[in-house]
Amino acid sequence: TRHCRPTVGPLSARCQKGRTRDQGLSPPAMNRSVCALRGLGPVVLRLQRRVVTRPQAALSTFKQPTEAAVETVSEEDMADHSWRQHNHRWTNEEIQNRMQNLSHHQPKTMSDYVMKGAMNALYYSFNFISGYKHVDPSPRSIEWRLIILESFAGVPGFMGAMFRHFYSLRALKRDHGMIYTLLEEAENERMHLLVCLKMFEASGFTRSLVITAQLTMVPVLAAIYCIKPSAVNRFVGYLEETAVDTYKNVIEHCEKPGTQLHAAWSELPAPAIAKGYWDLEKDATWVTTLKHILADEAHHRDVNHTFASLPPGAQNPFIKEHMADFDAVAIRRSEMILKKALLHAQESAKLSVK
Repeated sequence: TRHCRPTVGPLSARCQKGRTRDQGLSPPAMNRSVCALRGLGPVVLRLQRRVVTRPQAALSTFKQPTEAAVETVSEEDMADHSWRQHNHRWTNEEIQNRMQNLSHHQPKTMSDYVMKGAMNALYYSFNFISGYKHVDPSPRSIEWRLIILESFAGVPGFMGAMFRHFYSLRALKRDHGMIYTLLEEAENERMHLLVCLKMFEASGFTRSLVITAQLTMVPVLAAIYCIKPSAVNRFVGYLEETAVDTYKNVIEHCEKPGTQLHAAWSELPAPAIAKGYWDLEKDATWVTTLKHILADEAHHRDVNHTFASLPPGAQNPFIKEHMADFDAVAIRRSEMILKKALLHAQESAKLSVK
């Protein structure tokens, strides 16, 4: 797919033609964010030069930077994915919709039944090992449950993207956009894990279970993916169904007075990286973070069940969602740059007056 290079001023005719053909958009119907950024381009570039300096490592004559010379980036800035894989920023209405939509796919084929049975076996055995109870679960049983769940949930997406990447190279064919969606899913699950690790301490036993799960399940899933890729997508869809059910139950107990989770978690603030990743309010709580994680898991559930049902070589039906997320992030990122630049300009003006 051809991409437009950022330009100052109107887009070239060639670039407009590329967008029209590849993205199915006519120039008058292009997203308003693109038009807005086109008009703000010169202003952003002029103001950005005043506040952004390139590190020494970016100069034409390369010098190995020392540890003291390397500019550190905060975890909050790293959590903001507006400069890399763009995650969706959920609205309150979208979150409520996904909390109410606890859909469960009904197996239809033999492979569906096998994947459903395998998921049920893992789910109930995991409940027994973790001591998880659906009624009034303890905070401790949830803490390491979430760490193990998110550490494992980040594996299938990355593995699927790897297999599809190699197949595209080997077969000399397009992937039709599936790789990006799978990579975004894997990164999203990894961010869930990092957010949980800001709230809970992983014990040695938890770390050993994480390693064991990865060492045992990765070869199994890889073997299945080589034979029937759709079966792995179906398995992940069932996995995400259990994740949504778990998060829904946890959230309900956090908001229900008299429960263990309400006493322990109801007033906890959200970690800083969660605020940066989902663009949460400054006073956001841990419960709000859990709701955003549930929305992500519900989306992964729908994505994987959709991929499992698509015929080979089908187009990725979620590409338009990625484009919309990029447009929203581009506008938000431009607003951040403008605010910083204007603030710097105001401070410079005050100094010049003095």
